Amino acid sequence: MSSKTYAILVGIGAALAPFAAFSLADSATQPAGPPTSTTAPADPALSPEVVAILDRLERKGTQIDSIESRIDYTKIDPVLEDRQDYQGLLRFKKLEPNPRFFIEFDTFKHEGVVKKTKQWHVFDGQWYIEARETTGTITKTEIVRPGETLEVFKVGKGPFPLPFGQKKADIERHFTVKLVPPAPGDPTNSDHLECTPRPDTEMARKYDTVHFYIDRKLDLPVRVETMEKQEGNRIIASFTEVKVNPGLVASQLNLPELKDYKIQTEPLRGPSSTPADRDTR
Repeated sequence: MSSKTYAILVGIGAALAPFAAFSLADSATQPAGPPTSTTAPADPALSPEVVAILDRLERKGTQIDSIESRIDYTKIDPVLEDRQDYQGLLRFKKLEPNPRFFIEFDTFKHEGVVKKTKQWHVFDGQWYIEARETTGTITKTEIVRPGETLEVFKVGKGPFPLPFGQKKADIERHFTVKLVPPAPGDPTNSDHLECTPRPDTEMARKYDTVHFYIDRKLDLPVRVETMEKQEGNRIIASFTEVKVNPGLVASQLNLPELKDYKIQTEPLRGPSSTPADRDTR
């Protein structure tokens, strides 16, 4: 999975995680790492204001079956002074044995030029699927074996790391969190949480501080901002026109039929998956 794709998924994960009581984590091609200690960190406790916000997020997560929203995703390279903007649609639904999401970007803006070109990012409960109109390609990466239940979004465990939808103890274990005073340009009627990955974690190696803006009425993230350490890109994902429990059905989260696209399949490695299983056509 490319670093660009991973960055997109991290931004998207900020919205998905609280809905499913999960969170986005590491690349599917890497192990989840050693078990995390169950002992809470010995630094200052969360402030009462942060505790109240996290309580609301966790409670909201138990009330949501599905969600649909517009998504604006921006990547800024401050060294090259380059900015790329993507706009599209996000859908999420709790399903068994694993939740699903669907993202369709339909507009791309770069250097003042707007292009109507599509790309898709889909997790169907088993496969992560990326499709691009510009290249006519579909890449399918197996995340979970058929019928297997996996906490694919859970921080510290899953293959896709973000702190929401978790118990406060789990959040404290992976992040330090503080409430930041409002500032011009913040989303209207939102609380700004600054989440700093704890040292020697995968998130700390990949990202600097992650900023979440929580809508006080929805009790859901409406913006996430972070900086990639390796590539130095600033990432911003915003969610608008949010519809909670809009009655989505599973078929609305399927990749559309894309005729003549070249498909590459990357199955899980292991006893039931060998290099011979790889299928490219």
